Amino acid sequence: MPTKSSKSWSDVSIVVATFNNVATLKRTVQGLTELNYPSQFEIIVVNDGSTDSTRQMMKTEFEKNPRVVFIDFKKNQGVCKARNAGIQKARFPIVINMDHDCIPEKNWLQKMVAGFDSKKVGVVSAYGGYGGTSTGFRKELLEMVGGYDEEYRYYREDTDLTFKIMDLGFEFKLVKAGYEHDHVEAKPRGKMGFLRHVWKRLNYHQNDVLLWKKHPTKVCAKFLHVKFGFLVDPRTDFAVATGTWQEKGEFGLSSPRGITFLENKSPFHFVLIILGGLAYILAVKLFRLMASIKFKKLLV
Repeated sequence: MPTKSSKSWSDVSIVVATFNNVATLKRTVQGLTELNYPSQFEIIVVNDGSTDSTRQMMKTEFEKNPRVVFIDFKKNQGVCKARNAGIQKARFPIVINMDHDCIPEKNWLQKMVAGFDSKKVGVVSAYGGYGGTSTGFRKELLEMVGGYDEEYRYYREDTDLTFKIMDLGFEFKLVKAGYEHDHVEAKPRGKMGFLRHVWKRLNYHQNDVLLWKKHPTKVCAKFLHVKFGFLVDPRTDFAVATGTWQEKGEFGLSSPRGITFLENKSPFHFVLIILGGLAYILAVKLFRLMASIKFKKLLV
């Protein structure tokens, strides 16, 4: 870590949007309050209409902590609105998004802020891709671009925000800032649970079209694997459905959220996985086509 006086460290607002995740949220907020950071920081928790005991836990555990600010939505309005509410409340020039299931290491914040080592850097992330959890922004830039686009509601909203800031001429920078991502998505039960999960994932990918419409750039084309200006590489869709999108991913019918539905244990399983992957290619392209009509921008 480069040595800096406390005066040279920017004050920071950390925004945590949460929905029905009380146990892990407690660990996240507790970890954030215990950060080793030589300047001021605040933690803004936005409860997006949780129906569990989030409100009571926040009151019991953190009401007296001067660093913790609590915003309470009575109804669920989506992560974009929740984060935007946190950004509007933020008092400091650096705003960092942290998911409600990510517990930071003690020096996480120092490493994040150290990434803003040039006025050209507008976004710093320890997540990868073009943002997500553990991604920081200059607040003045968030205000310039209007924060998160609430049309997304969920999925691709992080990437869109980063691209908007890059479109202004600022740089995106990846850093190594450690945190524990305490998230294990439960495997859907039964055929109906599996179908609901697939339906949800397919609907998420309609936002690929919205992202492409707003950012028809080389950077976005590479991110989405767009060929010929309208076609997402079928190999990418196949890889997502078969677990091979990661370098060390095991071949099997799976979800990018870490759920394996069918392992490759025999030639019969191998054939079923191939057929499942091909079916997913057709299905996801159909959903993108429907979104193309909605958003008036072709991407399949």
